[in-house]
Amino acid sequence: MHPRRYETLILLAPNLESLETFKSKVEGILEAGGGQLVRFEDWGRRRLAYPVQKELYGHYLLYDYQGGPALAAELERNLKIDEKVFKYLTLVLAKKFTAEDLAAAKEKLLAEAARRESEKARREEAETETEGDGAETEGAESEGDGADEGDAETASGGDEE
Repeated sequence: MHPRRYETLILLAPNLESLETFKSKVEGILEAGGGQLVRFEDWGRRRLAYPVQKELYGHYLLYDYQGGPALAAELERNLKIDEKVFKYLTLVLAKKFTAEDLAAAKEKLLAEAARRESEKARREEAETETEGDGAETEGAESEGDGADEGDAETASGGDEE
């Protein structure tokens, strides 16, 4: 059977002290099952839409990995047993995910991360430029605003009488 690409979103208790041990446990399950991690995202602590086990917040983790159906079943079995896990959802992203697909997906993720970093740097640079220009334009705008207000008063004053 061909390896598949899975995505598992895990909702954990918000006050979890041993988050690093939980992450290493999941990664250990993936490695033991012959899977490879494509992407991992720690979404952090977020407010829930409704209370789950009397908690209003939860900690989200997203795992994108390659492996067989037995690996996904084993991961879900371990998540069911763990009391710290509120909910989880596993999706099949691709039914046939080869080593070439894995390399292409990792390359695409690296390119996307580089693009985001360059966009962030460009935005920060633009913000610093506008902060320097902002002081000069504020003085010009305030002078212009006073003239506009006077014109507006004159125009409205003529209409009232």
